[in-house]
Parts: sequence; structure tokens; C-alpha cells
Amino acid sequence: MNAEAVVGVLKVGVVAALAVIPALFLPLPAMSGPQEVDDLRGLLAPDELLRPEAMLGALISIEVDREIEADALVEELGRLSAWRTRRDVALDHLAVLYVDLDLVFNSGDRGEQALQLEDLEERISDAEGRVKILGDRGRALRQRIEASRRRLVALSLRADQLAGMLPAHTDSLTGVWDVRFIPTRESGVFTIFQNGTLITGEYVLDGGWHGSLQGTVVGGKIFLERIDAVKGRFADLSGRIDSAGLGIRGTWNERDLTANRATEGSWVATKRRRGTTAP
Repeated sequence: MNAEAVVGVLKVGVVAALAVIPALFLPLPAMSGPQEVDDLRGLLAPDELLRPEAMLGALISIEVDREIEADALVEELGRLSAWRTRRDVALDHLAVLYVDLDLVFNSGDRGEQALQLEDLEERISDAEGRVKILGDRGRALRQRIEASRRRLVALSLRADQLAGMLPAHTDSLTGVWDVRFIPTRESGVFTIFQNGTLITGEYVLDGGWHGSLQGTVVGGKIFLERIDAVKGRFADLSGRIDSAGLGIRGTWNERDLTANRATEGSWVATKRRRGTTAP
């Protein structure tokens, strides 16, 4: 997700959430093991009953942080893969130089041996230096990757804590929903708050799409308008809620019919239960 997308999401109702949930947004600790994760659980223990709207705003902010961190982790893993290739090449080159050194050192031609040995020793020193530098870079990469993984665990714990504090009534759509659109294959998160028949919320989708939701729910059917933070009124969604109140299946229609992509299709949403986080 780009920087503009992050700023846009954080502007949509999240500032208020930060004001009422200070403990949930303390700087992430530099965790080094399971004990630190347990300590974080203690930090997140709620002291008071919070408004669902505030918790949903906090959840959408955490989802943005999770997406940013996950993207950063993918990039670091890519760098680690490239580093392994460079390391193997450097080690192979150094091994060849060692073989050449043994051959020259054990040769019987003492006249030419001294010059060859001096040249090989210099090349080996340079190669050993490159291997050491690569080793230091690999160590730093692995440390960053482990730190990123720990941050993802911490963000998941925060999301889990907030999700567990949301209303558990099956007749309410209030909560966090994992969504998927077909045929565009977009996926992301809806945070929805239901007040009677009125629906409000926010969303974050793959590729940096984010914005707000508004609509109604009547007779087991939901009607939503997706309002993009950049393009404005973007698409209309309708769907049928399952009997358990935990799943939605429906259709969507994009308002921009000139777009060079699919402008209609189907969508599915699954409500996260207490104690669960993003898949």
C-alpha cells in the first residue's frame, strides 16, 4: 500500500480511535521470544468497555499496518534470496582460488611459484573480504526479517484483542469481515458497524484501495455503497446474509463503466469470530 493510501485511511475516523484506545497503540516492543508476546497480551488487557465504532476504526488502522509490514517482509525475503545467490557465488569463487593456491604451492617450479603465490594470496584476501561483507549483510537481513515477523505477530495480537471486544451478537453485522471479489481477485477487509438497519464502515483492499462504506440491511439482505477515498462513489454491492450472520454472498457493480477491467461480478465475505485474525 502506498503512502497516500495509508494517510487516507488514517484520516477516516481513526484519530478518534487512537484517543480512546491509547494502550493498543503504544510503540511495538522489540520482542525476542514467546515471553515478550505474552507480555504484550498483558499490555492489551482492556480497562473499560469501548465503543464499537472506535474499535472498528482501530482495527482498520491495524489492518493497514499489517499490510505495510507484510509487504515489507516480502521485500526483505526477496533480498535474502538474492543474497544467498551472491553468497554462493562468492564462496564458490573462493573455493576455486584455494584449489589454485594448493596447486601452485605444491608445484615444483620455484622460480615462477613466488609470483603466482603473491597474486593468489592477494586475490584470496579480496575474496575472503567479500565473503565477510556478504556474511555481515546476511546477518543483518535475517535480523530484520525476524523483527518484521515479530511485529506481524504483535499486530495480530492487537487485532485479536480488539476483535474479541466487539459485540458477539449473531444478529449484528458489526465486526471485521474478510472479503473477496470475483473476477477481479481483489481481497481485503471490511470493518462494519450496524445501528439498526443502517450500515457504516471502512475498507482496505489489495493494491492500496481504501475508503468508506454506507448502506442498509433489511430482511437478511445487505445493500452497500463503496466510496473510494480517491474516486468517490465507486461501486454498489448487494448480498444475502447467511442464517448464522457470519457470511455474505452477493454481487457488485462498478459505477465507472469505462474502466479497462471487469465492472461487475460477485463477492463473498466472512465475519471474523472472536479470537481469530486475518487468514
